[in-house]
Amino acid sequence: MNLFSKLKGQHQAKKILVSAVSSNRLAHAYILAGPDGSGRLTAALDLAKARICPEQEKGFCGECKQCRQIDSMVHPDVRITLPKMKTTKGEEVVDLINARAKDGITPLRFQGNTYISIDQMREMSHRLSRKSFEGYGYVEIIYDAHRLRREAANAILKTLEEPPDGALLILITSRVSGLLPTVRSRAHTVRFGRLTTSVVKELLMERVGVSAETASRLALLSDGSPGLALELSRKKAKEKSKAEDVLKLIFSKSLGDMELATEMDVMSRKMGREGILVLCGEMTSLIHDMRRAIAGSRPLAREIVPDVVGADDESYRRMEKLFLLCEKRMRANVSPSMAFSTAAVSSRKRGA
Repeated sequence: MNLFSKLKGQHQAKKILVSAVSSNRLAHAYILAGPDGSGRLTAALDLAKARICPEQEKGFCGECKQCRQIDSMVHPDVRITLPKMKTTKGEEVVDLINARAKDGITPLRFQGNTYISIDQMREMSHRLSRKSFEGYGYVEIIYDAHRLRREAANAILKTLEEPPDGALLILITSRVSGLLPTVRSRAHTVRFGRLTTSVVKELLMERVGVSAETASRLALLSDGSPGLALELSRKKAKEKSKAEDVLKLIFSKSLGDMELATEMDVMSRKMGREGILVLCGEMTSLIHDMRRAIAGSRPLAREIVPDVVGADDESYRRMEKLFLLCEKRMRANVSPSMAFSTAAVSSRKRGA
């Protein structure tokens, strides 16, 4: 198997990782830093294979029992630590990881104010202090590592400073600045970027078999994130977009601003960060199509656009900017409820 063949478009990251594996010079710890859905977990699992696979002279074979278990996220010596809340149950973590392993799309993220606790890091240290189950070493993947609480980050420092033999630590983050400088200095950082629209389109057609036209639209909405594009494709296949419902609420004369904000807050809490990010993309797509319809052009993402009384191109132009800003604010870690409610209420105001 070609090394990191599933890692699409990330040429620089792939070059660094292939070189490290091929020269047998893997570091003891890596930070895979980049936007959500950019291939960081794919790379982490392949790094795990490079450490665990018995066919290490080839990098990894991709076909043995060890490689298959890693792909299915059930290898006893390759563990994924996720941010969670105190009330999150162990079986919920297992179910989420199994769902991601099965479909390759489900975000590895719980809703709410999640974090990685010192207890989770102590559990990891305890695992690393014992002999591995299969005898090929340990790989610990810490997902959304910027959510390490300070005491948890300090706890992991000892492991990074004195790594056990045969252990590989991989920290995945979309916000490398959220890691303590002492943590960053003790791991090798590999940067992942947003992909071109053409690469995302190709990946969509290959993974989910959508048409070229649909793949193009979803790739444009994904902001260079294959993960988001795949999530968009699944949502479009499963349910009708809520974008038209949101538009109707914004222009509803029976709702005041407070009532509208409440409706958006309820929707945000129900859909979570990933769902609202997807909905923001659907809102900008819908608004763009409505502007095209006003200008006499054919909509790009739908055959028919809704008819909204009293709205003009200037209103839609402002709304488009507001929902693009909403997405940007959420990627900067503003709460979905605050960002989405602000965008919706501000869309009503002139000069917004």
